[in-house]
Amino acid sequence: MGAKKLLEKLHKYLDKGESRTDAVRCEEIDHILDKLAKKEKKLKSKLGSEKDKDKRKQLEMEMRIIALQRKKGSKRRKELQEKCK
Repeated sequence: MGAKKLLEKLHKYLDKGESRTDAVRCEEIDHILDKLAKKEKKLKSKLGSEKDKDKRKQLEMEMRIIALQRKKGSKRRKELQEKCK
């Protein structure tokens, strides 16, 4: 699954935490955060072997976006901890 789709899913699940009627699926959030971590690791290895400056810049930008979203997702997951029980 691509990074964009994973980020959309993460955003959807994190927004569900705001609503009291929708059940928060903490396992799903954790699963998506794990996938994003793997994606970031994969991009880091690609970055190490890439020679083209433009491609490196693109990979660095994608890595930064994923890292920030993971950080934001982890923080929100901790906030939703009570609803997950």
